[in-house]
Amino acid sequence: MALPSNFNGFEHLQDTIRRVQNLIVRDEFFDVGGDSFAGDISTGRASLRTACTLQDDDSADMLQMRLWLFYIILKKAKDLHPNIYGIPTTAFQASRKFKPQIELYFLEDVQDVATGYNAVAGEISFRLMNETSKSISTSQLTLLGNKIKQFFATPSFVWKKGKELYSYADWNRGYQLQLLCRNETEARRVVSSVLSIQNHNPEWKRLKLNKATNESEAFPTIPESEVILGKSRKLPRTRPIADVRFQYGALHLHGLPNPICLFDRSYAFPNPVVKV
Repeated sequence: MALPSNFNGFEHLQDTIRRVQNLIVRDEFFDVGGDSFAGDISTGRASLRTACTLQDDDSADMLQMRLWLFYIILKKAKDLHPNIYGIPTTAFQASRKFKPQIELYFLEDVQDVATGYNAVAGEISFRLMNETSKSISTSQLTLLGNKIKQFFATPSFVWKKGKELYSYADWNRGYQLQLLCRNETEARRVVSSVLSIQNHNPEWKRLKLNKATNESEAFPTIPESEVILGKSRKLPRTRPIADVRFQYGALHLHGLPNPICLFDRSYAFPNPVVKV
């Protein structure tokens, strides 16, 4: 369907950001006025909610200031990335040399994220056993990037995550996959696509299911709550059921502190080897 004759790109973008962001602001400050909040500066939190709420007549500068206040000054941007316990890349690499590693990253579409939860992510990685940091070439990077684009981006690959844990182990060819899927059919589909990057055929005797006796009880869809510091809080979800879409493929090489992006459909990397 064609755009209407009176379509205004800025107005459409501003309205979309306003509607989506104000839902996030409402959830953050729900204790101040709930759904019926109409603006109030009589208390600190009410004043913050008023300042963070995007208005229909905001200029582009005002919109950016409100977003800056919410995500940077109030530090809500940290919620976009989970806390990670680790060590600097250079320190890890100094203690352990490794074969080049391909990482495939997936993320739940924003419109599918359940209210009150973070987007579900997924990662799959494997090693290039016939290569080292010294032997791999730029032409091989391009080949790998095109393979990832072929099997995971045209069209974009959606991994249907579930509660069943499947493993596929073939270390001689670089695979030690751990995949949460809804059934064996989905596990086979994901494994086949991953192995296709190196033109490998699956050996299905290597696929194993690690299944709990009662998965719905062991990994409840709605997690239990616990009282922490006097407030009831939901515990993190374990093995949530979600569709996660392929975002990018990256290569980790010993000796380089940052990964090389081979292909990126999320536009998170400025200069991937293979373009969209």
